[in-house]
Amino acid sequence: MHNSKVPSTDLLAARRALEGLPSVTLLDDWEWNTEVGKWVLHCQISIGIKSNELIPESSDWYVLVDQNYPFGDIKFHPAKVNGIDQTFPHQNNNTDWDKRVPWRSGDICLSTGLYILKRHNQQDLEPHEPHSRLYWYCQRAGQWLEAASQNSLALPNEPFELPHFPLMSGTTVCFSEDVASFKCWETIPDKCGSVSLTYLSKYPDILFVKAFQSYRGEDLLVPTWGKLMNAIKESSVKGIWLRMDSIPILKPWQAPTTWGELRRVCREQSVEIDNLLEPMVKSLRDGKAHFILIGFPIPAKVGGSSSQLHWQALEIPALSSGTNTAKGFRTNENGYWQRDRIEILDRNSRVRWVKTENWHSDQISTRGKLPEALTNAKILLLGSGAVGSAIAELLVRGSTHKLAILDSDKLCIGNLTRHTLDLRYLSTSKAMGLAERLNVISPNVTVDAFSDDFPCTSEEKRSYLQSFEVILDCTGDDSVIYHLEHFPWGCTKVFVSLSLGIGGKRLFCFIARGENFPSAVFRDLLNPWLLKELKEKSAHNLPREGIGCWHPVFPARSDDVWMMCSAAIKYIETWTTKNHPSSELVVFEQIYEDNNFMGIRIL
Repeated sequence: MHNSKVPSTDLLAARRALEGLPSVTLLDDWEWNTEVGKWVLHCQISIGIKSNELIPESSDWYVLVDQNYPFGDIKFHPAKVNGIDQTFPHQNNNTDWDKRVPWRSGDICLSTGLYILKRHNQQDLEPHEPHSRLYWYCQRAGQWLEAASQNSLALPNEPFELPHFPLMSGTTVCFSEDVASFKCWETIPDKCGSVSLTYLSKYPDILFVKAFQSYRGEDLLVPTWGKLMNAIKESSVKGIWLRMDSIPILKPWQAPTTWGELRRVCREQSVEIDNLLEPMVKSLRDGKAHFILIGFPIPAKVGGSSSQLHWQALEIPALSSGTNTAKGFRTNENGYWQRDRIEILDRNSRVRWVKTENWHSDQISTRGKLPEALTNAKILLLGSGAVGSAIAELLVRGSTHKLAILDSDKLCIGNLTRHTLDLRYLSTSKAMGLAERLNVISPNVTVDAFSDDFPCTSEEKRSYLQSFEVILDCTGDDSVIYHLEHFPWGCTKVFVSLSLGIGGKRLFCFIARGENFPSAVFRDLLNPWLLKELKEKSAHNLPREGIGCWHPVFPARSDDVWMMCSAAIKYIETWTTKNHPSSELVVFEQIYEDNNFMGIRIL
């Protein structure tokens, strides 16, 4: 450490506040560490519990604080001397690999959302005053240590958390697993096999699983991906998968960091990893790095039943080939493997863990998704203009999986004021461009597009359209209403017709359920509103686009379109998930008072 900087008055206030905390003893004053660019405080934390095999009564810590304290990160790292050397739940992998610093890598989680600290009934709102923020963190560190000493950092029915696998690669490997695929794996006896990985389009650091295969190359489980992923036909990267009965950890909760530790945790589960890998690696001798995916079951809640298979990837360097064999061995598979095991995968070699993510729809949509009535429905979108493009994007971002778009129009420059497409798509099919955009939003969506008017004349396309369950009309075209009624749908559908009023100040949302679209009911309900709009329209000077023959265009800003489309999505969600009349028209209208926007109401 190099004390080349002077601590701020805020840091000094934080240190003085700790003098009133009995559980903390300061061992050194603030020092600036140039290696990590942090202020460091060396201290000892004591707990009111006698020493045991897990946690000593007192342990040394290094607190790393950003220089803009009281803001920025605060991290607690165990000291290499007199600190804890095991890894516990809610802690990063606790190794001492970094020789530049006197602390270990295992900083502990003291975030406000940590369940273990909420159990202490401590105020969960983190303070940001100089004298109280560090004090608050030190209190929580003591509580974390007490819970660790009692093996109660993770209690039954709390959200399950994986151990921290220290990453040594910038690559990300993606898989797709859920409850259904977990049940499939339970029927598969194989414990090891090959896996096909493919790079995600233009992203050289992202691979996804195309298929899990047996040792003989037979497909065992092929993940379900969306159109973008399925369309990638480039040659796959070969890898190996192996399954274990439980999480591979060194107790209490540490992922193995060396090949010796990995072999040990596998052996504890009666898995001889070398015996599984030896017959598999001969297909990987191409002078390139490859990946091993280790799978294990995990629950949703601590102590609960396993409900999903999680895969954790690791990268192995280029294996032996050519004349590179173990000393004294011939240039054959046995000689290659002996060199692999003794030199490349030596017991002291670091395990190169790779970032691994579950890209199943259930996992990546937890921040917000539509109900299953919409996510699982096959939706046909007629019209891909301003309203259609906004509705389509809201559906796809809400985890709708299957969408088809029908529209013969091409994108022009004036559309860009409120369309989701951009200059790259000018003079091209709106439907095709929109589908291309939507298919790259989610790895699980399949959006098809046809540059046609409805109804299609092709018998094959007509049959295809009949397969959809929700028919969403965003054309604003009276002729489409006629065809919706007379098209042979074949079974009951949900029909939705959306259209904007002048200036986007109203949205007309008609929904019906039946074997045909009820155009007479639709017109009876909508016509009074159209007459009202017509009167209001005459009071507006409608804009035109360009110079020449006067032709008015429909005025509505993009914020009006998106706001009204968002309201429509919420109404469609409510209508499709509850018992509603067989047909209904709802009108959304913007509210203004004294020229101030107040919200939206339903008329």
